[in-house]
Formats: sequence, structure tokens, C-alpha cells
Amino acid sequence: MKVSPFIKFIPILCLAGCATAPVPPATVNWNIEPVSVYDSGHERGTEIVSIQQSTLRAVLSNFETGEADVLDVSKPEHLRRISRFNLRLDTGEELTSVAFHPKLDVFAAVIDAGNKPGRLEIRSASTGFLIDRVIVGFGPDSVVFSGDGKFAMIANEGEDFLFEPSSKQFFTPEGSISIVYLSPSGHIERHKNLELANSMNYEGFVVSKGGRFMEREIDWNGDGVISKNMDFDGNGKIDKKKVLLGYIEGREVFGSETQGEKKILIPIRTHSPALLEPEYIAITPDAKKAYVTLQEDDAVAVVDLTSEQVIGYYGLGASQHKVDARYDGWVKFDQSMTGLREPDGITTVANGRYFVTADEGDTDEDNGSASDKDQPVSGGRTVSVFDAATGALLGDTGNQLDEFAFANKVYPDRRSNKKGSEPEMLVSLELDGVPYVAVGMERAGSVELISLADPFHPKVVALGKIAGDEDKSPEGIAHYVVDGEHYLLTANEMNGTVECFKIARQGAE
Repeated sequence: MKVSPFIKFIPILCLAGCATAPVPPATVNWNIEPVSVYDSGHERGTEIVSIQQSTLRAVLSNFETGEADVLDVSKPEHLRRISRFNLRLDTGEELTSVAFHPKLDVFAAVIDAGNKPGRLEIRSASTGFLIDRVIVGFGPDSVVFSGDGKFAMIANEGEDFLFEPSSKQFFTPEGSISIVYLSPSGHIERHKNLELANSMNYEGFVVSKGGRFMEREIDWNGDGVISKNMDFDGNGKIDKKKVLLGYIEGREVFGSETQGEKKILIPIRTHSPALLEPEYIAITPDAKKAYVTLQEDDAVAVVDLTSEQVIGYYGLGASQHKVDARYDGWVKFDQSMTGLREPDGITTVANGRYFVTADEGDTDEDNGSASDKDQPVSGGRTVSVFDAATGALLGDTGNQLDEFAFANKVYPDRRSNKKGSEPEMLVSLELDGVPYVAVGMERAGSVELISLADPFHPKVVALGKIAGDEDKSPEGIAHYVVDGEHYLLTANEMNGTVECFKIARQGAE
């Protein structure tokens, strides 16, 4: 594999000879068939969905209204709302994630409180009654339960930034990871916040000589409004140019006047704790370890749950393959791309032997074009499989996700020069004893099924299109089983719906 001179792979990439690849079983053809749609009644905001398999109920969050819906999903052809609970958030707070407890009649909700530490709430799934709550870290963004339900983990992203005009300094709280232990009744027994080590001298992170930036909404002028364009330099004109706005940790921070406070560019040059932003968590089936995506740093933090410590980092490197890199009305997958994976979602498969990432991307590049071969771009546009014990890459999907979307007439050509179809979140499942993952494609408005029968060569095998002509943006995804049949739910934040799909067998070849 040719490696760009601008990046450094810390784990040695595992080629086919590093381990014995399993022999794939006989191929079975699968379809992803639309079954039904639940309409929340809101135009947007349906973000995260989580299922309790034992009762065939789901909890759904709405970030715009601060509400949680509990759904009956036992009849996939007719998703039905049982209850709607208004969590009565204060001004400036946001419901960012929910998770149904695997056994108890409770769900967890995490609330981002802006520039104050956020909180975890444990609520009754039947009445919405607040059972317990605890303060966690800054900017909690996701919550997951262990398989036995004894604890929950929260990724505290800490992505909010403040600006101090007098010193021209930008500040942000440090990201962290919370572990919250529950009693058999669902009350909180204790919790611990895990700090992310200062990793400037740690192995595991991409080193980029080219400029990479996090795009962040920041109230630069302190008027309480995020302006979409801004006369940063005070010359009376809104120009399409970058303006030096201030500094963070000795690095220059720029803004574009035509994007205003909506997209201020925070440089990623040093991996200090302030710029490590935990995104999503996968807990192993034995609940001994967890893997946490650090999206903007193109890395995964490894948590030992016995010692309650972050024990290391895996740098995820880059994917190299052909893409359509131009928004020009023609789709040709013939341009070379080197893309930092920068994953959002993560899950484990094969009883925790592998972890799998959805490589969406979330930074901005100086040169911002996938056709620039000398500068790695944001997002691998892939789903990637890693050895959980070593962090070694086993294989990724290359350009299959975009090619499959194009073959099914949902490829977003307008995103060709950005991040393509954008794999967002994913969930693992087994079909006939073979591991698969299903991934939501944010910009392609679809869900794709990937076989991991051979983890060295993940293969996209099916696609389901989310209903409607408007933007859908599937964010959350969940899997469940009814009468031996497998179903998927996607929470589509841009049109306020949840779609149910059935994974249907076509038959053996």
C-alpha cells in the first residue's frame, strides 16, 4: 500500500499474511426491503433510536424538541408510538442521545448543557418519571449500555468553544468518557469520569503536515447568535476569504466571512486533551473493554473496564481507493483518493474479536479536494475492520459504499468533492452465523448491508432506500429480531421519521 507522506500509520497495517483469513461460507443473497415508516409529526430532529429486544420497544430522541418517544416495534409493518415524554430541558440544553436498558423498564438520556457539564438521566420507559440523574462531562454526545445492563458509558465530546476577545484566545473543555454503574432497580450507584491522557507524546495518532481543521459553531462576537456570515475584519464587506480570528494553544484560528460563526476553523496540529473529542462507544460482549472513536483525530481510545482506565490509542490511518471527486454532473469513480478514516460510529463483531468503524470524516482541509493526491482528505468513505487486540487494519470497503449507492440511484453527486455518501452509524448482526454490519448513509439517504464473512475483504451486499424525496440524513440505526426475522430501524433526523426495513433472504447461490 502506498502511504501519503503527510500521514503516519502507528499500527502496522495487517496484510493478508498477518493472520489466517476465515473461509467464507456459501453465499446467501439478501435484500433490504422497506416495511413501514413512523412519522414523529415534527419536520426534523429524530436522531437516535435504541431497542429493547426483550419487550420489542424502542426509544427515540428528538434533539429539536427535547422529547423522547417510546415505540412499539413488535409489528414491523406498523410502528406505533406508545408514549411521548417531554424532558423539559432548560434553554440552551439539548437531548443528544438515548439508550434503552437491555432488561429494566428504563431508558437513559444524555443532555448537553452547553458550557456547563452535561448530565445522564435514568427515566421510566412507561411513565417518563425521572428515576435518577448524575452530572457527567462536558458535551455528552452518546450513551450505550453494557450487554448485562450493569453500567452505561457516555462519550463526552466537549466540542463547544468560547472566545475571549481581550486576549484573542479560544477555549474548550476537555473531552472525557463516563462510566455510570446502576443498581438492579435502575438507580445510579456510582460513576467515574475517565480523562483522556495528553497524547502529544503518545503513539496512535495521525501526524499531518498539511492543515486540518475542525469546523465549529462559535459565538465569536458574543451577541448570543451564530451568524452565518460575518464581517470579521471590519472592512464593511463580506468577502470570500479566511481571516485570522485568534489563537488556541498557540495555534492560529481562522474564519471565512461567507461562513461566519457557523464554521470557524479550529486547527488540529497537537493532540492535547482539549482537542480530543470522544464520539461513540462500542462495549465488548464480555464488558471487559470498550472502544471509543475520536473522530477528528482519526483514532480510537481503548478503555479497560476492569481497571477503569484509558489504556491506549489506535491510530486508524487512511484508506486509498478510487472515488468520484468532482461535482460536475458526471459520476466517474476514477480519481485516486487518500482519506483519513475519521470514524463516527463503531461496533464490535465476532464476540469482540474485531471492531468495525463507519468512516464519515469530520474535518476540513486546506486544499479540500479529493483529487489532490498529496493531501489526505477527510473521511475514508469506507467501513473498516480492525483487530481489536492490536488495532491492526484487516480490510475496508474501498469505494463499494459509493458505487453501491450509485448503482441504486441514490449517490449524492453534489457531495463528490466532499465526503461522498458519508457512512454515519452502524450496527452489527449475524445472519446464518455470519457477521454483518448495517450502516446508515447520511447523504445517500439509505442503509447498506456489509458481509464480514471474510473480514479482510468486507463486501457490500444490499441497500435499502429511505422513503421520500427530501433530505433524510439517517443518524441512528438499530437492529432487532421478530419471529426469527431480522429488521433495521433508521432514525432520519432531517425529515422527522423512523423507517423500518426487513433483511430478507433471496436464497443460496
